[in-house]
Amino acid sequence: MNTSAPSMTASQDNGGQTRALLFALLPVAAVAILPLLPFVNDYIIAATVRALIFISLGQAWNVVAGIGGLLSLGHGVFLGLGCYTTGILFNHYGIPPWIGVWAGAGMAAIFALVMGSMTLRMRGVFFALATVAMSLAMVQLTRHFVDLTGGSDGLALKFNGNSWWAMQARTPMPFLYGGLVLVIVFYAITRWILGSKLGLEMQAVRDDETAAAAAGVSVFRTKLTGLMLSAVMTAVAGTLYMQFYMAIDPDAAFGLSQAIQLQLPALLGGLGTAWGPIVGGALMIFLSEVTNLGATKLEINGLDILVYGIMLLFVVLRAPKGIVGFFMDRRRGR
Repeated sequence: MNTSAPSMTASQDNGGQTRALLFALLPVAAVAILPLLPFVNDYIIAATVRALIFISLGQAWNVVAGIGGLLSLGHGVFLGLGCYTTGILFNHYGIPPWIGVWAGAGMAAIFALVMGSMTLRMRGVFFALATVAMSLAMVQLTRHFVDLTGGSDGLALKFNGNSWWAMQARTPMPFLYGGLVLVIVFYAITRWILGSKLGLEMQAVRDDETAAAAAGVSVFRTKLTGLMLSAVMTAVAGTLYMQFYMAIDPDAAFGLSQAIQLQLPALLGGLGTAWGPIVGGALMIFLSEVTNLGATKLEINGLDILVYGIMLLFVVLRAPKGIVGFFMDRRRGR
């Protein structure tokens, strides 16, 4: 009786898991030791925090769009709800962000439930346009309630200096570790979804709603669950966004440009994958910072946007499945 083949297979599986674990730990360790490196200053740390924030936002959007197949173009509404809820509770009632984040997540979940109940039976571009309409409506609402939201001028947090209670700091270093923890947690959630019954149902609905329904999947419930989970994740990331930038305005919160920004990490890195938003978000902020720095040095306005757009277009054309999808296809080919 030959037992060598199963033993070799188990050994290969263990080796693959070890390599995957090391591959996951390397970027975590690199970010964690960043402040200890002599050449690293606050600018580099702040840029890394920006990357971590948009990675987490991309991870949240990836749940509904990459795994669930719902093209939400107004997803910034959940970012705005997280930012404004946390900021209003802190400024007006003295409630710290550690509590406000859960209130923001609850608001986002309720809004996703209401929005999903009205729009999830729409398909394709009609659902996408409905989410845009919701987002634009929130822009007008925040501009109207000036006393509460600050109107068009936006909402600025009261600054307490270095305060753990207020989740505030004079340097970006605390946000570096906060953002790193958030990305790790969202990565774990994504991996859990991909391996769970919910994730399989979401992917089945994404690929073919009719076939999924015939197999006994509740299409509407699956879509709604994915949307609400993504909304909660986006609102939680919005709290970190608010505490780092210390201010928010209607366009930055609910505007279409912000919604597109939070989609780019998943689109560039690879939709429906756990690593996609991480790779895409890191690349997005790196390109943004490099092109912005180059345009400043050359004193040419708009050059950074042009070069940034060309680079993004190149990545999309060369790797339509995202960077992670591109390398996965090449690996399968070998």
